[in-house]
Amino acid sequence: MTPSRASLSLILLAALALAACGGAPRRESFDLGGPGEAGRALARPLRGTLAVAEPMAVQPIDSDRIVVRTGPNEVANLAEAQWVDRLPRLVQARLIAGFDIGRRAGSVVRAGMIADHVLSTEIRRFEIDVTTSEAVVEIAARMLDSRGAPVGQGRVFSSRAPAPHSTGAAATQALDEALTATVGQIVRWTAAQV
Repeated sequence: MTPSRASLSLILLAALALAACGGAPRRESFDLGGPGEAGRALARPLRGTLAVAEPMAVQPIDSDRIVVRTGPNEVANLAEAQWVDRLPRLVQARLIAGFDIGRRAGSVVRAGMIADHVLSTEIRRFEIDVTTSEAVVEIAARMLDSRGAPVGQGRVFSSRAPAPHSTGAAATQALDEALTATVGQIVRWTAAQV
């Protein structure tokens, strides 16, 4: 192969790669809002330090995709929309913010730092259910001591919000509303545990 043919081949490959990238649909990125009133009504102030672990989740929740439930056992991803980061990281930030806004004592940190208690959570549902036109958020929570041993009984928290439209902005707003209510429940429950 002559140098001019090699150069031409490289240029052709680069052009094809650019064309393939340009053909992919552009996705809008969405973030979850602030905690709102989630933590304003703590049952009592936190005592000591609380670490909030990153929630556990399975695919497709453990990703940056927005999940849409289309049937009892069928899920899809919202086309042309995504979260700005993996959903468990966004939910962890919202939980921490929910505690911070209502805290009068104690401190809230990310897991991995020294703490008296750890809030361990699992995101079980975080989706737009098109069969009911609702945003559904379900999070299981458990308190652990500083050694990782369970403290008391865990609990499952859930909230729903109307979601008549499944476009990016409308869907994420509905999910954010359901999450705000769920975070409020978790914050109040946790404050009563520690």
